[in-house]
Amino acid sequence: MCTVARTVFDMATRYPDHKGKKFTAMKRDVEKTVGLPSHLAKQVERMKGETSEREGAASDAAVPSGDKVVNKTGASLAELSRSDGTMTLQEMRAKGLCFGPDGWLNRMIFLESIAGVPGMVAATCRHLQSLRLMRHDKGWIHTMLEDAENERQHLLVALQLGGGKPGLITRSFVLLAQGVFYNFFFIFYLLSPRVAHRFVGVLEEEAVLTYSLILEDLRDGRLPEWENVAAPEIAKQYWQLGEGAMLVDVIRAIRADEATHRHINHTFAGLESDDPNPFALREPPARMRAETYGLEREEALEWAKGKDAVDAEDGKKAAEKTA
Repeated sequence: MCTVARTVFDMATRYPDHKGKKFTAMKRDVEKTVGLPSHLAKQVERMKGETSEREGAASDAAVPSGDKVVNKTGASLAELSRSDGTMTLQEMRAKGLCFGPDGWLNRMIFLESIAGVPGMVAATCRHLQSLRLMRHDKGWIHTMLEDAENERQHLLVALQLGGGKPGLITRSFVLLAQGVFYNFFFIFYLLSPRVAHRFVGVLEEEAVLTYSLILEDLRDGRLPEWENVAAPEIAKQYWQLGEGAMLVDVIRAIRADEATHRHINHTFAGLESDDPNPFALREPPARMRAETYGLEREEALEWAKGKDAVDAEDGKKAAEKTA
């Protein structure tokens, strides 16, 4: 399911139609060579190794037809690169091997307009269930709504980066995808909320990967238009960034948010529907969100109890101090 969703997403964002404010065009180091994105560089090296092995094999050896297709793909990608795996940025973009700022913006806008759906749908389902069964929700609804609002904030930041609304093609894709995905996820969540949360957790990992690739492009010189761009004011206010914050700081903040969504959804996937929300009263530390996919049920229940234990200890200390 996640592979299908990612494939559709890739197809949709390969057609940039961004008509808003443009970033400063490249004027220097146009002919400077840059390395391929890491996932493509690894593919080239793997294909080169397979090609070398086959050249050393007997000429009459039987090669399955499936391998021929893979080799053809690897060879075509290897032919695009220099012997050292680098090419100019203009060549790389012309061959579709990396995105420019407009391509990344369209991808961010499409991603965030869809990513805000699961949290809202899950919160709606839990809200209706709480009303229907007339019982407490155990704190799940608020966290899900926070996730949805956070994803919407990401979209607003991306829109401000672009200086306006995207083009008709992108908005049409968003409208279609949102209409299909909302109804699909609503039924999905009613049938199996635990699997639905696991599905969202894996999708959030894909979002972490997307923003990691943007940071990699910035680091390796494949996105010079964004290197000296100041953070938008809306981002400074939302994440409480300093006055000197740059766009790279905003991308890091968004990636950290996506890692948090991943952690929360994987944790919810391991809980029973009547278990307390372990994040209702305290959030997991940044290191935990970054280095683990989520808490197991026993860990989550202990984490939920931890806040009560801390509050009880603080109350005890306060009483002793007062006495």
